[in-house]
Amino acid sequence: MTVKDPLYPEFKIEKFQWVFPLIRSYPVNRLRFIKQLGLKAYGGQFPSANHTRYEHSIGTMYLASKLCEELYKNTEDKDLKGSVREYTPTIIVAALLHDIGHGPFSHTIDDVLKERFQKKHAHEDMTKEIVFRILKNDIEQLENSIKAEEVCQIILGEHTYHSYLNDIVHGELDVDRMDYLARDAYFTGVEYGWRAYQLIESMKISKTPVVEEEMISKFREDIEKSDIEIKEEIREAIGRIKDLWSDHVCICDESGIALAELLLVTRRTMYERVYYESSSRIAEKMIQKAIIWMLDNNKIDKDLFLNVNKYVTLDDFELFTLLKEAGGYAYEILNRIKKREIFDCYFLEKVGNYPRLKDAVAREDQKELNKLNLEIAEKFDTSPERVILDIIRRRPFEKNRVFVEVEGVPSPLEEVSNIVQSLAKSIQSDTTFGIYVDRHHVNIEKDKNNLIKQIEDILGGI
Repeated sequence: MTVKDPLYPEFKIEKFQWVFPLIRSYPVNRLRFIKQLGLKAYGGQFPSANHTRYEHSIGTMYLASKLCEELYKNTEDKDLKGSVREYTPTIIVAALLHDIGHGPFSHTIDDVLKERFQKKHAHEDMTKEIVFRILKNDIEQLENSIKAEEVCQIILGEHTYHSYLNDIVHGELDVDRMDYLARDAYFTGVEYGWRAYQLIESMKISKTPVVEEEMISKFREDIEKSDIEIKEEIREAIGRIKDLWSDHVCICDESGIALAELLLVTRRTMYERVYYESSSRIAEKMIQKAIIWMLDNNKIDKDLFLNVNKYVTLDDFELFTLLKEAGGYAYEILNRIKKREIFDCYFLEKVGNYPRLKDAVAREDQKELNKLNLEIAEKFDTSPERVILDIIRRRPFEKNRVFVEVEGVPSPLEEVSNIVQSLAKSIQSDTTFGIYVDRHHVNIEKDKNNLIKQIEDILGGI
């Protein structure tokens, strides 16, 4: 077996022969037929975005192996070094399988899984089911005594014994992100100025305090000022808390900090220029509407989303076939996308300006969002299928998840980087929404100012 990767020309898959049974398995090979960037290649300005989840998964596996090598080399603590060696095979398998639960066109059906089938974490939930119900035996028969349960824990960021394992595949600067940012930029023609290797070489595992020193000092001061009778016992407890530590992947030099900043800036750029590009996003939302229409009209088997053995038969091509065979609205939407006749963006604004919408988004209340969609459609005097209310969530930078070591002391990246502080604040306030309308069924210019006022009243709860 030979694999050529434009991002990693030195990559030799022969090194991973022990994991070939998984690489050749149907659930992994299925990812060759699921585009990494959904409908980006079919609509909008990125016709070269034809890469798939398969090469991303292989690339992530490769970067995970490189990171394990660097962590072993750079980490001083002997117990942690031994842990890296012990867990390397499990990490590599987790990296390979981390996206195994994606459905057709990647994130396109996530909202369908969440809304109709109570899959709170959508493709992550499906990943867990595929690992346990389909691949468990294959995983546990590999030569390195790997446990499927620990593979899932690392994928989902739920490993309880070693926190650093959660950083590698499910962190803020993980190998998943390192690969997809570089790969997506490469295939969409977006220039990027960093290489994953450079950041990986600056990483090691460090022990970080569970409770910050500043918080402990404040607690100690409050106790000393109080009239409490068991001060000595509390002093001892505080001392034990101070000795508690966790282990995290840590960036260990100034150049590594600069590279981390560059990666996060690149992520912000990719969201603005690629991931939320309007034309392809509208096309993806149209596909979601078509799937929901098929479900509501019994044109598609619900078990395709409920039964994991049926779910893994779904890919981009299978979904196109289902849309065609369903006829009606679903077939119309498929043809509209083929002709690039997408809905028009009628309205684009910040969620925070509209109390009723803001409350529904904060509570993740899909029933209320559907009700808003219906009320807006009524104002256009059309059916809900002809209007789309799209909530555009920017994933925030999560604090206390990326650590840097300055003069031997680990600190959260946001405490030493003004750039990261600024990014975190700007992303948190950026949730927007769009209203997309089918001009084939709605006169979008008729009485537009009055219609916008009525829509704003609905969203504001007036």
